Amino acid sequence: MKQYTSKLLLFGEHTIIKGSQALAMPLPHFFGSWKYTTDDIEKLQMDLPAFVDYLEKLKNVNELLCNLNISKFREELNKGLYFDSNIPTGYGVGSSGALCAAVYDTFGKNQLEKNENNFFKIKKILAQLESYFHGASSGTDPLVCLVEKTLLFEDNENIRSVEILKNKNNKKNFQFFLLDTQIPRQTEPFVNIFLEKCKDDYYYSRLQAELIPNVDDAIAAYTTQNSEILFEKIHRIGHFQFKYFSKMIPSQFRTIWLDGLASDLFKFKLCGAGGGGFLLGFTSDFKQTQKHLSDYQLIAI
Repeated sequence: MKQYTSKLLLFGEHTIIKGSQALAMPLPHFFGSWKYTTDDIEKLQMDLPAFVDYLEKLKNVNELLCNLNISKFREELNKGLYFDSNIPTGYGVGSSGALCAAVYDTFGKNQLEKNENNFFKIKKILAQLESYFHGASSGTDPLVCLVEKTLLFEDNENIRSVEILKNKNNKKNFQFFLLDTQIPRQTEPFVNIFLEKCKDDYYYSRLQAELIPNVDDAIAAYTTQNSEILFEKIHRIGHFQFKYFSKMIPSQFRTIWLDGLASDLFKFKLCGAGGGGFLLGFTSDFKQTQKHLSDYQLIAI
């Protein structure tokens, strides 16, 4: 059956709430797909039967934003359908997003075409589906998982796919990587920390003057594959996050974060909400970075 990949938010964590752009891409290292089983059905299906009940209640009060074949969904669950996924939960890489994309893609009727004209509408539909798991959802994660394209969110409503072309003028080969903190976390508490800090006038002024411009510049550098500028902008983002977002960086990883800021070899920035999950790294030499960070599990992306 079709695989639904996880997603990675490269840039725009937190700041998209305050007006920056955001860039997200499929992360094929992790994925999920529908399977059938006759063993341990309750364990493997987890919340799916309750999810169907939730969708049915929305449909019964005419609040469901899309036409789902809920009876077919329930019928297949009774046959042993479950979502088999290796996407880590509590890591911010779209475990529930991939599931919601799969539900919409498999059981949706009269689906909207998956093109830029409909991205905002589909995002709104998927946000409603994913809200069952998070209480609130932007729909960003399941949209990326569904369309499997790198998406630029210029603002809440303007979303377009971007093609990343190799820049032949690059003098160095840079690479993103993930560092596994092995600390699951929830998104909401760390978003709340960010929103609370934004109430401070000085902090908010620094956010507008420093972080948001660097996020937008980093996205521009990445989409044009200008690695020299990208490395500089990630350094500035990482420096700002260490200074102002320290609570979002697990204490045991702050030393290597500082090592990166002092180095021309690698840099770190938050991956999603922070607080655990993955750290997002950027390096000029992945093999050397692996040696330097040999105590940690790194994933090249």
